[in-house]
Amino acid sequence: MNRTHSSIPAILLAFALQAAAQNTPPVVTSQIADFTEYAGAAQRSIDLTTAFADSDVSAAVRVTTVLGTIDLALFGQQKPITVANFLNYLDQERYFKIDPTNGHLASTFVHRSIPGFIIQGGGYIGTVDPAHPANLLVTQVLPFPAIQNEPGISNRRGTIAMAKLAGQPDSARSEWFINLADNGGPPNNLDTENGGYAVFGRVVNNGMTAADAIAALPRYNAGSPFDSIPLRNYTSPNPVMVSNLVSIPGFSYISPLSFSAMSNNPAIADANVSGTKLLVAGHQAGSATFTVTATDFDGASISQNFTVNVVAAPGRLVQLSTRMRVGTGDNVLIGGFIMRGPSPKRLMLRGIGPSNGLNGALADPVLELHDGAGALIASNDNWGDAANKQDMIDTGIAPLSPNESAILITLASDPNNAFYTAIVRGANNTTGIGLVEVYDLDSGPGSTLLNISTRGQVDIDPNALIGGFFLGGTESKRVLVRAIGPSLAASNVPNPLADPILELHDGNGALLDSNDDWGSSPNHAEIQASGAAPTNPKESAVLQVLPAGPFTAIVRGVDNTTGVGSAEIYQLP
Repeated sequence: MNRTHSSIPAILLAFALQAAAQNTPPVVTSQIADFTEYAGAAQRSIDLTTAFADSDVSAAVRVTTVLGTIDLALFGQQKPITVANFLNYLDQERYFKIDPTNGHLASTFVHRSIPGFIIQGGGYIGTVDPAHPANLLVTQVLPFPAIQNEPGISNRRGTIAMAKLAGQPDSARSEWFINLADNGGPPNNLDTENGGYAVFGRVVNNGMTAADAIAALPRYNAGSPFDSIPLRNYTSPNPVMVSNLVSIPGFSYISPLSFSAMSNNPAIADANVSGTKLLVAGHQAGSATFTVTATDFDGASISQNFTVNVVAAPGRLVQLSTRMRVGTGDNVLIGGFIMRGPSPKRLMLRGIGPSNGLNGALADPVLELHDGAGALIASNDNWGDAANKQDMIDTGIAPLSPNESAILITLASDPNNAFYTAIVRGANNTTGIGLVEVYDLDSGPGSTLLNISTRGQVDIDPNALIGGFFLGGTESKRVLVRAIGPSLAASNVPNPLADPILELHDGNGALLDSNDDWGSSPNHAEIQASGAAPTNPKESAVLQVLPAGPFTAIVRGVDNTTGVGSAEIYQLP
């Protein structure tokens, strides 16, 4: 290995390198604002990454190996080019490849190990030999262009640095190594040789346990560049198999900071931490002050306080759902809903099938969300594949089946009404009984979820059109429920339900009210005055003042007739 010595005196160089890697405490980047929360409402989720930052660690990555995890704290502030390059390989998944021989996902591996010096990886992927699929035939990692060298932090034990070509200081691409010893000075001189090897992070938590375990494996000479390759369960001179490699099947981002929170009055409001989110729950009227603390990998910490005022929740629609047999084409489950108010609203939408417990349940629902102009905003097939899966779990209402769908999103509202549509269909045009559900996850004052309107094929039981809703808070609310059929023809809906009949049940299943033709209702004048009366005399409506709790509306055809109908639920002033 060629060696190039710096003209800087060794003692000064060592001081400069040590100072560059010195830890500094976290900082507060923004103050968490005081807020008002409804008692018993959904937890408020606060993203703590916007409130705190690690002043010297720009990102953290968990490297999962077959011998354990290696957590890395990355120095993006000090070595921006090198860290950006490493993360680019992760984000673009260059350390993985679908093996063309067996169709499996192949990963990079540790291809070089020198005990007491380094372990090295990131250069090759463990694909198999097409002629002998049990045997290893490596593929080189597809490289990005070489980067500018960024030396300056010493190659001490537990640091990660970029590998490069001998005699070419600016040749680093995909390969990296972890220092098993203090390699900056003699005899290895990595801080000065070849322009200095750029340290861009360090191993934290218990990651060196896995690194040392890798270094302790037997090493073999499989030919350059694998002349010091660590292998597991290998007997020479057999062919090397993928199972013998120290594979790295996963890279994932982790938080550089850990968080804790404490309430001075947990009977009023308390909180728990989920990853980087603070989940605040209000229980009864009053005030509580929270102290939130961020701690870095070295144990340095900083705190900030904020106050939550908990008030009694007003009556309001907090959950809307409809159930029907989901067909294909025009007979998918279509649920429209309206929000009103100036502020955005956090919602969870779910497409439910297998967990509804009914015979003929939709096996694999797919959920779409469209805006008022029909543009697709979001879609989901299996909720566990969503990027915000953990946030869904934190709500406490994640779907029970992995084949069900969910969208957790904050949507714009409007003082003059904002319109959205959720569509549930079966994957690959499958059919069955499915549900579309909308949950209001706002924890305090803001915009209001006003209605849901669901259209679909109304058949005889158990395939009637069923709408469920839940009134939250402590106040009673005026609610109008409509069953629409004949007037759908004006919108060119084929085969509209000629004569819908409507029932309203409470949470125990007791019948509260029913109606065939809305004009025959004892309170038809109040229905008319609401401004939302049906436009066809054959359509049905029920208007009731309802207390907090769950309710169900059922739409059928008179004399078991069938057709396309709509169940609509409105919260009135």
